[in-house]
Amino acid sequence: MTRRILIIEDTPTIAKVQKHIAVSSGYAADIAGSLAEAKALVSQNQYFCAVVDFILPDAPNGEAIPCTIKAEIPTIVMTGNLDSQTRETVEKYPIIDYITKENKQAYQYLKRQLQRLPRNESVQVLVVDDSRQTRRYVSALLERHKYQVLEAGDGQEGLDVLQKHPDISVIITDNEMPIMSGVELCGEIRRLYSNDDKAIIGISGSNTSHLSARFLKNGANDYLRKPFNAEEFYCRLSQNVDMLDNIATIRLQANTDYLTKLPNRRYFFEQTTKTLKSRAVKQQNSTLAMIDIDHFKSINDQYGHDAGDDVLSALALTFNKFFEDDLEARLGGEEFAIFFQQGSIEDNLEQLELFRQYLDSNSVSLTPHKIHFTISIGFVSMVEQKIDALLKAADVKLYDAKEQGRNRIIN
Repeated sequence: MTRRILIIEDTPTIAKVQKHIAVSSGYAADIAGSLAEAKALVSQNQYFCAVVDFILPDAPNGEAIPCTIKAEIPTIVMTGNLDSQTRETVEKYPIIDYITKENKQAYQYLKRQLQRLPRNESVQVLVVDDSRQTRRYVSALLERHKYQVLEAGDGQEGLDVLQKHPDISVIITDNEMPIMSGVELCGEIRRLYSNDDKAIIGISGSNTSHLSARFLKNGANDYLRKPFNAEEFYCRLSQNVDMLDNIATIRLQANTDYLTKLPNRRYFFEQTTKTLKSRAVKQQNSTLAMIDIDHFKSINDQYGHDAGDDVLSALALTFNKFFEDDLEARLGGEEFAIFFQQGSIEDNLEQLELFRQYLDSNSVSLTPHKIHFTISIGFVSMVEQKIDALLKAADVKLYDAKEQGRNRIIN
């Protein structure tokens, strides 16, 4: 479902730029050139958010802001001049942000905000504070930016909530709390999770010197003194969530094959090694299949490398249909592997055979070049601690499959 944004702006050139930014960020955009037009559109549509000009022909003093706020539309205010009186008027309302139309940077910042809002819907934030009033205030700030919010009344309760909701990305914690202080909570969280996994923002109303340093030394990523400015709070929060996103992107790139989007050799080795050792200790078999596209060099020679890439990508998508509960990877070139997480040997072999038959019958329809391709499979199941040894054993079976005519499974 495409999110819809309302742009309230009376200058056509600026409205055009804002609409371009919104559309490029994935929104469907409506433009109102006056407060009257805005009211009509609000009455007719549901909006994910709004960008509102402070000065309009029929709303010279920010009267358009309550129009969207009363309709519970998250609102970004843009203004050509943010003097003290304008700032005072703007800050009376629970808006997302206000941006001055000073230069190109303002519109780049607007784009970042519009891209963050949909992302925030999947970001869980835990607020830990023994003051219910403070918890609700911070939670209201977060909900305004569409974050998923959870609350806890002390450090121990915070750990309990974190255990129940491991997908929490950010923890915002007060320091002065019963049972466990915020600084102690930071230390406990860092014992369980690294800075790459979760961000912690400490807050406190205490005048104690060096409290910020204590928070940071115990694992916090940031610190704010109460009462804090909402604008600064949002900036620091966004920076920490952006940091986690960047780390996740780097991890994904490091562990994913660029073409097929399957896990790469490195990730496959890391993940299987952990399971192999555990299973070997219990004398349990580990089951693996090596898969190779038959005559792949001929495909590249006849149709070109772009067509070969399409075949590799089509095979990867088919993996996801047949083996969604198992670990697949592209080991390199046209070689792939499946490490089975569950099921008996018979079940795994049956699934592989269905997979092989599906490709033999349907591969022509999987790429724009209508290329028929088949696969050969080597299958092993044995007690083994080292992934290299398991792959070598499967590779021997794969070689046998090639020697016996291809398009078959050897186990």
